[in-house]
Amino acid sequence: MTHSHSRTADGIRCPASHPAQHRRCSLSQNRKLTSLVSVFALFGATGLLAAACGNKGGGDGGDATCAEIDGRVSALNASALELKTAAVSIKADVIGACAQIAGMTAPANPTDDDVTTICKAAKAKVQATITGNVSVVVVPPQCTVDAQAQFSCEADCQAKADITCEPPMIEARCDPGELSVQCSGTCNVNASCEGTAPEVQVDCTGECSGSCTGTCSGKCSGTCEGTCSVAGANGQCDGTCTGTCKGTCEADCTGKCSGSCKVKATGGASCGADARCKGGCTGTATAPKCEANLKPASCEGSASVDCSADCQSSASLKAQCTPAKVDIIGNVDATVKANLIAALPKLLAVSAKGELALKAVGDLGTNFGKVAGNVASCTLDLGAGVVSAFTGAVSATAEASASVSVSFEASASVSGSATAG
Repeated sequence: MTHSHSRTADGIRCPASHPAQHRRCSLSQNRKLTSLVSVFALFGATGLLAAACGNKGGGDGGDATCAEIDGRVSALNASALELKTAAVSIKADVIGACAQIAGMTAPANPTDDDVTTICKAAKAKVQATITGNVSVVVVPPQCTVDAQAQFSCEADCQAKADITCEPPMIEARCDPGELSVQCSGTCNVNASCEGTAPEVQVDCTGECSGSCTGTCSGKCSGTCEGTCSVAGANGQCDGTCTGTCKGTCEADCTGKCSGSCKVKATGGASCGADARCKGGCTGTATAPKCEANLKPASCEGSASVDCSADCQSSASLKAQCTPAKVDIIGNVDATVKANLIAALPKLLAVSAKGELALKAVGDLGTNFGKVAGNVASCTLDLGAGVVSAFTGAVSATAEASASVSVSFEASASVSGSATAG
């Protein structure tokens, strides 16, 4: 059985690709948030008492002023609202896709338990379908954070906290290896040419993450216009193709790649029209996007105010992903095949977004905890409304983070059963 691979969640604090580790970590984060909700119930009394005593540094926010705490609260509340909204839409996407694969009907108002149950049935259907005579070709989604959402959130936080930061620029805040641009020139060696949609093929002489149409220097899983060393199911190729391979290439592809092609030519390569270059462009680079979370801004002001971290989940949860594309090669029931081709791309997109958002969601709970004591002690300065809004945001975050973790885990489990090899 040969599969192409979408990106994994390696390196994420709660790795979606390792359900047991992910579950333990997510539960730990959620317990911390739930504990905070209980603590905040005491804010009405303890906050006023602390403020009356002149205590402005009761939290892990250090000696931040109340204006600085107001800035952080604004950013955290915005991220909490985005998380609450995203949790609902992500749950709907995941349970809808899982129900389609499993041949079930998704409930109108699904619970997290519904997501787990229906997606387990979907995983069983995938495992029963994708056997040794069936292969899956995946053009994985490419996700970029909503940098403008983060910049807007940071600007409000910085203004309230009265700190000055460098002008927001994606190029300065994105790791060079994760920066994607329209490149009028050459895409550097070891960088990648990426299609902007599944139907967009990039010129490729290198490793193709997706579907290759051209000469494959290694194993070809798909159709071979020529001579194939190993015939698979229904006359498909499952070996070396002497000719043109159309499908997954496990080595270098020379031709066209639907997906992402790693450049191996020493002098770089031109990616072609409607393609982007990720990881280094020699020439004019425009329309920058970042396929990872942005680095913190460089600021002058209190070290206790980290608007970037407080705003990060807003940007990652609003990430924009190119559509994934799935093809099933082999003898599969027509209805099951159609359902997999329609539903798996939705789960792949959620999993890809989870790679960006999961750590940010976990850090959001941590950051709420860091400023909790400061918020209580600033009640008289900022008004009881701030404490009330903050308490509500913590409660919403605890519930939404638990829900979104279930959805991310379910999507990764089902899509991983189809694409892992």
